[in-house]
Amino acid sequence: MITDLDALAAIRLDWVHALEDVWRTSPVHVDGLHTGPRRRILAALMEADTRKPLGVVVQGHAGTGKTHLLGWVRQQVQDLGGYFFLVGHVSSNAFHDSVVGSMLTDLFRLVDGESQLQRFLRSLCELLGSPADLTASVVGETALEPGHLKDLIVALGDHDRALARECQHTLRALALYNSEDYDEQTIGETYLRSMDEQEPGERARRGIRPATRRPADIVHELSRLLALTGPSVIAVDQVDTVVAEAAVRDDDPDGRRGGSVAFNVLADGLLMLHERTERTLCLLACLPTSWILFRENAVTSVRDRFHEIMPLNRLEDPAITVRIIEQRFREDFDRIGFTPPYPTWPVTRAAFDRAPQYTPRELLQRIDRHLETCLSAGAVRELDDFAAEPSSSARPAGHAPTRHTRPAGSAEPAGPIPGGPTQADTEAGAGPTPGEERAGLAPEPDESSTDPAPSVVTPQVAGPFLAELDALFAELVATVPSVTPANEDILMPELLNAGLTAWITENGGTSRGFSLEPSPSTRPPLHARLSHTLNSETGEQAQWSFRAITSGHGRAILPRITSACVMAGIAVGNPRRRLFLLRNTDWGHGAKTHEALAAFTAAGGVLHRLDRDDLATFAALRALFERQHPHLREWLTARRPASGTSLLRTALGDAATGPPDGTEAALPACGTEPVVPAEPSSFVLGSSLASAAPARLDLAVLRRHIAIFAGSGSGKTVLIRRLVEEAALRGVSSIVLDPNNDLARLGEAWPSPPAGWRDGDKSLADDYLAGTDVVIWTPRRDGGRPVSFQPLPDFAGLRDDPDEFAAAVDAAVATLAARAGVTGATSRASIGRAILTAALRHFARGNRSGLTAFVELLAELPDGVTDLDPADKLAKGLAQTLRAAMVNDPLFGGQGEPVDPGVLLRPAPGRRARVSVISLIGLPQDEQRQSFVNQLQLALFAWVKRNPAGERPLGGLFVMDEAQTFAPSGPTTACTASTLALAAQARKYGLGLVFATQAPKNLHNGIPGNATTQLFGRLNSPTQIDAARLMARASGGDAADIGRLGVGEFYATSEALTFEKIRTPLCLTHHPASPLTDEEVIDHAKSD
Repeated sequence: MITDLDALAAIRLDWVHALEDVWRTSPVHVDGLHTGPRRRILAALMEADTRKPLGVVVQGHAGTGKTHLLGWVRQQVQDLGGYFFLVGHVSSNAFHDSVVGSMLTDLFRLVDGESQLQRFLRSLCELLGSPADLTASVVGETALEPGHLKDLIVALGDHDRALARECQHTLRALALYNSEDYDEQTIGETYLRSMDEQEPGERARRGIRPATRRPADIVHELSRLLALTGPSVIAVDQVDTVVAEAAVRDDDPDGRRGGSVAFNVLADGLLMLHERTERTLCLLACLPTSWILFRENAVTSVRDRFHEIMPLNRLEDPAITVRIIEQRFREDFDRIGFTPPYPTWPVTRAAFDRAPQYTPRELLQRIDRHLETCLSAGAVRELDDFAAEPSSSARPAGHAPTRHTRPAGSAEPAGPIPGGPTQADTEAGAGPTPGEERAGLAPEPDESSTDPAPSVVTPQVAGPFLAELDALFAELVATVPSVTPANEDILMPELLNAGLTAWITENGGTSRGFSLEPSPSTRPPLHARLSHTLNSETGEQAQWSFRAITSGHGRAILPRITSACVMAGIAVGNPRRRLFLLRNTDWGHGAKTHEALAAFTAAGGVLHRLDRDDLATFAALRALFERQHPHLREWLTARRPASGTSLLRTALGDAATGPPDGTEAALPACGTEPVVPAEPSSFVLGSSLASAAPARLDLAVLRRHIAIFAGSGSGKTVLIRRLVEEAALRGVSSIVLDPNNDLARLGEAWPSPPAGWRDGDKSLADDYLAGTDVVIWTPRRDGGRPVSFQPLPDFAGLRDDPDEFAAAVDAAVATLAARAGVTGATSRASIGRAILTAALRHFARGNRSGLTAFVELLAELPDGVTDLDPADKLAKGLAQTLRAAMVNDPLFGGQGEPVDPGVLLRPAPGRRARVSVISLIGLPQDEQRQSFVNQLQLALFAWVKRNPAGERPLGGLFVMDEAQTFAPSGPTTACTASTLALAAQARKYGLGLVFATQAPKNLHNGIPGNATTQLFGRLNSPTQIDAARLMARASGGDAADIGRLGVGEFYATSEALTFEKIRTPLCLTHHPASPLTDEEVIDHAKSD
């Protein structure tokens, strides 16, 4: 009898695999999911028959359903008699080779029992009216003779002479590649992969030109041939890793990212796909952050040929969510013959009705955590609130988990293994039995390692299922499968898939970011690929690929090595792509084969034997997965058979303890103890007034800045505060300019929960206040927390490093020269800078410090410091000018904390983020504020270029209220140039800007021009209303009633939001009707 716990255990077994396989019809397809994107894609596909459609960009975070959508597209095009190709894991320096490899692989994907290639060849023969015997030979049902190839080309010439003349060699190669004869396959494959022929004359004897064709030309000709019989879809997926790696390269001297070359190589490839394919729809599936980076860095021509559709979002309709879970659970329950109390058991309908927005993957992960809790506790509990944390406090005796902290690849059995050593044997030092070593069940010899390892929760259950599965495994592992050239493409993917699936389960499951590529085609270049997502926001991955090559035929070895290398994407200096070639015999004596192997090993490839014991273990695991034992996962976690195999110890020995060398994810530049935020990277900006649907923004979109146009009483300040709070909840620090004393309470809790809070805001407020370090800075107000700009560093700590010392002197001279008026190209300016340099070098090696001391030294320059100014007239003049600058600007070298953007953004230990509120109460005049903000922005820009966000979606926020004061539309101010420079370039380094103004007409047009997210709130002045409406029209909408909007109502538009009216939420921190007084600001600054 199947118990409730058995049923829950059965649900969990699918979790080590990716949620969807593009090549299989989804068992959980739900109508109503992503209807808008599906409609747009289908319309573009239908357009392909009459004209070249624009490519379509499908954006969405991991788990939002991109793969599911691509699977639906595949089914649609194949139902139309067409073809589908999935280009994944492209190489930035071999894009066209990757496309050819993917097309050749996917031509052998099965559709209704035959491959796409057979389907094409059969349809082509029907189109050409070929006789039955020719059709049978071409599609591979009978032997293919040279005469058959000639007859096929003649028939094509009768149909389209130009096409036959230009594409005949590619068609001949396709027919050969489809043949069952290995020699014929190799000849066809090497031509299609742009490789040299292996024997002189082998191509000419089959009517194929000996010369190789470029991969781009092969793609073009394949597309032209396929277009004869149906439309095609080429979906480019998995570009996120390429984009992310390119985005974090070093800056070029001109200030642009060094990765722009990689962006443009990728862009060139996409442009080729669009321009040189026929009757083809090109899809690009990627993360929103990838498309933003790609759009910013790639050439304009490719952006013009791809159309963005609305990004795939989280599940918003509870009815759709319920149907997804019903279908997924039904599949598992039906498999074991279990009838649940209700279709979504043990998740109640109430949980879905009040669920927060989840992606499909996040939803299943949350349910999986609940199932884990139930199984660990030995009791089924219904889940009626997704927002509640899983409880694991109640655990019956015998189910208490033990955390294993052994190095990857080691194992500690939870119970005795049949035939294994007894406890007494172990205590006496007896070693493991040979059977245990083969199965990978014995502990590693060295148990003294101190390397960190993931905590694996292993229920210590000595129940009957352990003994049952031990016995079954011992029986299964006795059989060793035979891998031959005839079955390696079918058998090895199955065995490796089973081994890697078990390894994922043994090492923490997919929650650690591991996933397997779906099953390959019947003619795969790789037999398995394991991916480890290093950063879910950028899509960066480490990958391990595997390919067995057992053929003894030298002609078959080389193309397999080449295709595996291309599809694995290995390259010198890229430790994130690894490839393991598996073979037991030598590789032959061919010179080209050995050249290929030398290049393979130079790129980090590894040659490994096909160990018999490994094969036996993988085969046994495959059989166990097929039997779907409800407690298989617990057994795998306890016994760890896959982790003990020779191959996976070699390949993945370091994977369980962290990414490969050189792949550490970039830590935040600010914060010595960064706190990883638990929240998703997107947040709810507000809710639609028309549909009540939430309007979400991704953190990465904030890189392209926000502009808020709203007047007094509109809710503008509340909106600014909530943006800062939401960013802080996700680990993003902010620098906030506070000109009106209404932002200094960002660290103050509400006295009691306000009526305007939404469900969950109370817990968010508590989380924000507990995890955010709010500091008030008061330039020129010594009673609070003053700041100053110190042009001279602490030279004492730099004297022992000549390079750092010289760099510090140069930087200080550059700052002082600007204040002393010697920055030009005149003779006086050049001599003045030289005097400053010589004087500063002398000063830096002395015992004094600070700008005042340096100016005193400059006024009375000691003998021998420089011979450029014998009478010291220039030096005294420089000193006098610097003294004047200190008088005119007390912040220059004055008292207070030196302005360091790193300090402003770095949270205190144990905090997630810092909010630095810079009160401007000590700078009453606009000119003073503009001068201060200019210096702050220059320092911030210099700092962020040295500390870019890298892999993070957003590195920090800089908030400027009353932006028209600092960057007006009229005469320039002291900070206009630095403000516009930040607006134009900060996004490259991951700094987001928030500009707010109640006078949009008075704001420099470079601000809204660089802000892709814009919000329009209530305005009162007719002049400002007209200006805001004009800006709204430029964004694709109109704010006709902007003068009548209520408090908290805004028109919003962004990359992922259509122009619509939304209601924004109340802020999480105290915001009374009146702002703080100057004295209260000082008190807040002192108390922080």
